[in-house]
Amino acid sequence: MYPEEITSPMPIGGDTFFDQDEDSSERVALAAYLLLAGPLFVGAVRERSVEDGIVPPDEDLAQAGINPSIRSIADGGAVLQTEPLSEVGRASAQELAMLVAEANAAGDASTAARAVAMGLQSDDELIRVCALGSAVEFFNPATLDLPSQFDWFRRNARQDQTFQLLATLQARLGGPGPGLAVPGGRSSPPSPGISGLLAIHGTVLPTSQSNRPVWSVPGAPMFRHLKSLRGDIYDKDDYFRWEGGYTDYAREVAIWNLTNWLDDRGLSGIDVVAHSHGANVVMGSTMQGATFGKTVLLNCPVHWHKYRPAQSRIGPDVVSVRIKFDLVILMDRGAQRFPTGTIQEHVLPFWYTGHGAVTKVRTWRDESLDQYL
Repeated sequence: MYPEEITSPMPIGGDTFFDQDEDSSERVALAAYLLLAGPLFVGAVRERSVEDGIVPPDEDLAQAGINPSIRSIADGGAVLQTEPLSEVGRASAQELAMLVAEANAAGDASTAARAVAMGLQSDDELIRVCALGSAVEFFNPATLDLPSQFDWFRRNARQDQTFQLLATLQARLGGPGPGLAVPGGRSSPPSPGISGLLAIHGTVLPTSQSNRPVWSVPGAPMFRHLKSLRGDIYDKDDYFRWEGGYTDYAREVAIWNLTNWLDDRGLSGIDVVAHSHGANVVMGSTMQGATFGKTVLLNCPVHWHKYRPAQSRIGPDVVSVRIKFDLVILMDRGAQRFPTGTIQEHVLPFWYTGHGAVTKVRTWRDESLDQYL
């Protein structure tokens, strides 16, 4: 199971950190540490991570009990010279937690590498996929036997979130996305003033109907909530959607499609609510001439150098709404927040697993997000 709303992080090595069970925040904290180990310890990755903001802010690390004083290594593959990766044994969740706590306390790369390798043997799909996210940075991919790892998930994984993390990782490794958008025919623009708000979804798992971006579909609970706030939300049958591909190229195609879609309908300056990489599609489209007014970005994986918006084409009322230690963003190796002084933030009191929590009516009501529209 993936707990949806963890409101207080369990510090690494805390008093109850070793009490691992399926629904515990301790378990998720352990998984998050394994996923963050690559950017924390592998020299070349850490250098890029610090520059691009991939390592979470110091205050978030401190609250999660993560020691930022670490000894990074230039080559993760060198740290297990005394014991081949294939011979790192299976361990209980408590034994793995103890090794993670030791790595964190000492800031030691070799111990962290052993913990990541041990995580690859776990029967817990969350622990295992997060360990794999860092293992590809610590170790030579040939040593990892990635086909066998992915086959394990095909045979054993049960949660959509696991497959979302896997798809994100495969995109990082240069794998193919689920497909690309095919531009449709040009249609006549509606009468002026019909619509002033647009909802745009993020990435989509092609293998799971339950993971379709239903929040942005007219008639869905979240869409109805937005419509109660803004009766001018675009709800015609030709509402904007894209495949939600996990690759840069899929998002590039979506950027052009969105730009053309807006131009076809004469919707320059429309307000927008966008989730995950849909937010990057919105920002990228400003570089192609699209313009927006109020803009709400929900749990956006920040890749500032790729999708930095054109300042003159996006209104001043731009807000980034996010959780802390978003596992999907960590797997994507995106930043958790935008560079200082660029886009204002609304940080939700959720940690780790709630990548989709920002698209739920309850979250909008409880966290006063309606104010941004």
